[in-house]
Amino acid sequence: MGLHKLINPLKNYAWGSPDFIPRLLGKDPDPALPVAEMWMGAHPTGSSSLRTMEGGISLRDYIDTDPGRILGRGVVLAEGRLPFLLKVLAVERPLSIQAHPSEAQAKLGWQRENSLSLEPDSPLRNYRDPRAKPELLCALTEFIALCGFRAYREVAENLSKAGLGACLKSYAPFAKHQNRNWFQRLILELLSLRENRLEDALTALKSSLREDSGLDPDIRDCCMLLLEYYPKDAGVFAPLYLNLFTLQPGEALFLATGVPHAYLRGAGIEIMGNSDNVLRGGLTQKHVDVEELARVLDFEPYSGGVVTLQADGPFSGSYPSPVQEFELRRIDLGGGWGQGYDVGRAPLIVFCADGSAILESRTSRLELVKGEAAFVSADVESLHFAGDGTLWLATLPAQN
Repeated sequence: MGLHKLINPLKNYAWGSPDFIPRLLGKDPDPALPVAEMWMGAHPTGSSSLRTMEGGISLRDYIDTDPGRILGRGVVLAEGRLPFLLKVLAVERPLSIQAHPSEAQAKLGWQRENSLSLEPDSPLRNYRDPRAKPELLCALTEFIALCGFRAYREVAENLSKAGLGACLKSYAPFAKHQNRNWFQRLILELLSLRENRLEDALTALKSSLREDSGLDPDIRDCCMLLLEYYPKDAGVFAPLYLNLFTLQPGEALFLATGVPHAYLRGAGIEIMGNSDNVLRGGLTQKHVDVEELARVLDFEPYSGGVVTLQADGPFSGSYPSPVQEFELRRIDLGGGWGQGYDVGRAPLIVFCADGSAILESRTSRLELVKGEAAFVSADVESLHFAGDGTLWLATLPAQN
């Protein structure tokens, strides 16, 4: 049997929404209990479980019984582990400024921290595995995020309007030359502000926010939001140098390795490579390592933008992403139309975000309702979907 309904772990982080995910699951929200994420996958710190007649077995343990058969062509991508993790996020307060390393950077960092005898779960670790962690975030509600560096000219103008020019030693040469070298120095100086210098910069920013300094209203509002939650954190300057995106439902951002980002508010579905490597630069109580973050950051102005669904059928499409670890697809079964799907020798997670759907292979059949998910092993040759649901599919890119 290659079709399995999943039981998915919930993560109760403080930044989460108390109601979005519970309502998605048909449960009554608890105002005192934020539910930040629902994980669908085989992550070692939060694996989904299979619903079986004998009881639950973790998806991770199930894959270990026969990785080649269950993962198919995905078995080589993550050392015999499921190459991707699918999440529902519900963000009510801003998350950290962060970026993720490339595979080469992750291998070097993993080896270096192992040589220092850091425990695998040490809070001082930046690298918890030797793998890259590309991500794609698709909005389920309006979703506000910071992503990628602004054009150098914009950064210089924003810092001047925010009154920070006199607070930063690298500002004048950066404003004059506006090149990568001086921009890198500027960002590292901003992220490293502490004590009196941080207080002076915060005073200048707050003064500019009270006055009509000419800052873009969206940037101004974003800085005020961050000051509300992190009044003494150098990360509050991030809207001055990172692009601000307000995604509408169905719009997405692809986060390549090295791209700085921070999620501020909204609900979305996120797919990522199977890695725990996160380098943080602010807006958090967790470990911050600005020097190591600088090694992985792409300091060029961000060339990406909003990613939209690319239709490949009347009711289906995918979100293009230039990676081998995952592909995010959506199928809309409105009107009760059926939809065939070629599994393509790849593992598959199917999440029903709305309505209901019947999944049927040659040998098995199961039904999903809103909030439920299923795992489909790679040895299932083809599937047929029917119903009126909206389905999100986590899988691997099609082979050429």
